[in-house]
Amino acid sequence: MDNLLKVALAQISPIWLDKKATLQKIETTINEAAKEKAELVVFGEALLPGYPFWLALTNGAAWDL
Repeated sequence: MDNLLKVALAQISPIWLDKKATLQKIETTINEAAKEKAELVVFGEALLPGYPFWLALTNGAAWDL
């Protein structure tokens, strides 16, 4: 069947607040998937760190209900 697409689902965690290291981890994961002939690699939402801009603006405990 010519219409099949080999997809790799990458369930990996980011390196906390280290965008460069996380990008390297993503690249390694893509290369591993390519070796397995994956044509599409899917990553989870919000994998790249940096989104908790509010962390320094709060006491942090407010989120620990």
